[in-house]
Amino acid sequence: MTTYAPVRQKTGAGPRPRPRILLMLVLIAAAMPVRIASSVPGVKSVSVLDVLLGVVAVTLFVDSALKPLDIGYRKLFVLLCIPAFICGMSMLWTQDPDATLRATIVYVEGIVAYLFVVRELSGVPPGRVMTYIKRYSYLLIVPAVLLLLHVPGFGPEEAGLSLDSDRYLSYYTRLSHPALGPSNNLATVLAFFVPLLLYWGHVRHDRRFTLAGCVALVAVVCTFSRGVGLGLLTAAVLAGLGSLVRRRRFGSRISGKIVAAVASVVTAVVLLYQLNPDTQEFSGSRFSLTNVFIRSQFAVEAIEKIAARPFLGYGGGTAPDEVWELARVHNTYLQQMVYFGVLLGVCVSFALIGTAVFFFSRWRTSRVARVVGFTLIAQLFVFAVESSFEGTVLRVLFYLSIGLATAVVRASERCQGQTPQPEPVGHPIRGAAPCLAGGFTGAHPAAPPSGGRTRDTRAHRRARHPGAHNV
Repeated sequence: MTTYAPVRQKTGAGPRPRPRILLMLVLIAAAMPVRIASSVPGVKSVSVLDVLLGVVAVTLFVDSALKPLDIGYRKLFVLLCIPAFICGMSMLWTQDPDATLRATIVYVEGIVAYLFVVRELSGVPPGRVMTYIKRYSYLLIVPAVLLLLHVPGFGPEEAGLSLDSDRYLSYYTRLSHPALGPSNNLATVLAFFVPLLLYWGHVRHDRRFTLAGCVALVAVVCTFSRGVGLGLLTAAVLAGLGSLVRRRRFGSRISGKIVAAVASVVTAVVLLYQLNPDTQEFSGSRFSLTNVFIRSQFAVEAIEKIAARPFLGYGGGTAPDEVWELARVHNTYLQQMVYFGVLLGVCVSFALIGTAVFFFSRWRTSRVARVVGFTLIAQLFVFAVESSFEGTVLRVLFYLSIGLATAVVRASERCQGQTPQPEPVGHPIRGAAPCLAGGFTGAHPAAPPSGGRTRDTRAHRRARHPGAHNV
């Protein structure tokens, strides 16, 4: 029998976490990017988020003069910079220099948001990072609920929107966002955090994160976004099959949570349909195939434009030959070929796919990295059926979300590497120490409290040989 010496833990409250006021301001602005100017030359409109990111860019520039910038993972940062570099390079052949300049500025803002989040959350424990993600998720949902309740000041901010148009009414038939736009936009942003919150609540046995994940999931379903729903379902099925292959069983605790989540979603949808008259009147269009046929036609026209200029495309953010419907063909991968030609468009698409591959490659050092990988699979699926990546604000929020996910993975890896290993008393055993087995994930019992003793019941007992007196 092997007995482990107790692991001494620091007592006391310890230092309080440093308040990150600028980070919270950026998250609030990202959750509600209200426009403060709508006729700015060159960029058309400016939001509160744009202003804050300008301030953040100045702080990053000052920091770079004092020390090297923290770019997170070098390979991931390169993947995120590839689309921005290609978009800026397309200024050399674009049909619309103003549109390409705006698209390049949006990419730069996204990179600034990523670098800022990585810098601010460097050295922060993983639980603290997840707290920021939980707060951001709620901040995204609150304006959408206030819009649905017709609260003054939270109406749609979309420019040139007629009050009697079908698009205006669609804001009130399903969960939409006053600043981010219709339901699909809100669903795409929220879907990034649903797997992370549910996973963290499960492995940490923390109902606050489980509740936040369920609320975010209910909000996504109440948007009636078919593409995002299918993306999350695809990622969930792949994750479940992977877990089933590795463990050859499905835990009863997980099954119970799945049943509870499905029941919550069904209840929320029924209540929305019964209590909101607009939903009853206009929700039928979400289940028709009209939009599918329209988007299929966009894809056919986009392929024709690609065939006309297959090598360099028409330039980032450009409507080819002023066909404005093809500025967003509801397929990100096809859209990149319209913008940059076949070769460069494929490079941008591979860079996006590479982000998911990168996080999957780190699953051995951080289990949460695997969850981020499946999250990005859902996002990549959404990019194939919607134009979410082409939205100016949504692209910035995608980069910001990648920064939050990077912070969680880095923190969990650091926490796993710094977990103290108890010194065994007696002969060594195979495998990890009990306090290290669960690591930061909480999948296994945690380390014993100070003064406690842990016994390894799985280790082989030493054979007892009779002594001189047969004892």
